Amino acid sequence: MEPCDVQMVTDGVNKNLRARSTNDDVFIRFSPASLHSPSDLESEANTLKKLISLDVPCCEIVEVDGRQILGPVTVNEIEFNALVIRTIVGSPLAPVPADAKAFGRSLAQVHRASVDLPIVTKPATGEDRIHPTLRPIFRELAEQADRLRVDPEVNIGICHGDAWLGNAIMRDGTAVVFDFEFTKVGALAYDIATFIWALRAEQSKEKELIFNSFVEGYRGESDRGFRQDELKRSLLQKEINNIEFLCENVTMSREVGLATARLARETIDFVLGNEISRFSWR
Repeated sequence: MEPCDVQMVTDGVNKNLRARSTNDDVFIRFSPASLHSPSDLESEANTLKKLISLDVPCCEIVEVDGRQILGPVTVNEIEFNALVIRTIVGSPLAPVPADAKAFGRSLAQVHRASVDLPIVTKPATGEDRIHPTLRPIFRELAEQADRLRVDPEVNIGICHGDAWLGNAIMRDGTAVVFDFEFTKVGALAYDIATFIWALRAEQSKEKELIFNSFVEGYRGESDRGFRQDELKRSLLQKEINNIEFLCENVTMSREVGLATARLARETIDFVLGNEISRFSWR
C-alpha cells in the first residue's frame, strides 16, 4: 500500500499510526520487542485470522507483501516490530447501556471461540523490579489475591486481556473488538473484571445499569457464569498486572507512582467492601 496520509494516533509504549491511501485505510501498531516479541505478534495475528474465520466480530489483519509482521526497525535505540490492522469504520463505544450490551455480545463470542493457543504461564515478577513506592501495595495485592481460592480449571478459554469499551468500535450495530495484544488462554473472569475495573473510572451515574446491560448481552450469546470470588481475584490480578506493566515500560515519576498506588488501594477497598456486590454476575 502506498500511503498518502500518515498520522500518529497514540504515542505511548506502543506507537499507533493510521495510514490512508486511495485504496486502503489501516492502523499500524509498533510494539517494542521488549514488550512483544515477533512470535508474540505472529500468535496475535494467527488468533485474529482464526476468530475472523469463525465470524467473531474483531479486527482484521492486513498482510504486507505476504508478511503478517513488519520489522524490526530501531528508533532511539529501541527495537520495534509492527502489526497492520484494517481500520474499523464506525463509532467509538460509549459508557451507555446499549453499547455495553453490544460489547457483552461480542466478548462472549470471543470467549466461546475455539482457537489453538499456547497456555502462557507468566513467572511472578520479583519485588525488586517493582518501584519502591509501589512495593507495599503490590505485596498487599498479591496477598489478598492468594487468599481467594479459585479453581484454575474453571472458565478457561480465549481471554482478550484488555476488555473494555475503548477497545471496540460500533459498526452496523455490532461491537467490533480490537487490541488483542494481551490475548491468551486464561481465566475468562479476567475480561469481566477488566470491564468492571474500567467502568469504575467512568463518571456515569448508570454504572450498575451499564454492567447489567453488558451481562445481558454476554448471556445472550453464552450461558457461562462467573462466581464473585473469580471476579474479585481477577480484579486484584488486573491491578497487579497494571503495576507490573508500568514498572517495566514507563518511567516511574513520584507523581505516577503515588497515583498508581492510590488506584491500587481503591481496587483493594472495592474488592473487600460491599460496593462490589453491585457488579455480581446475575
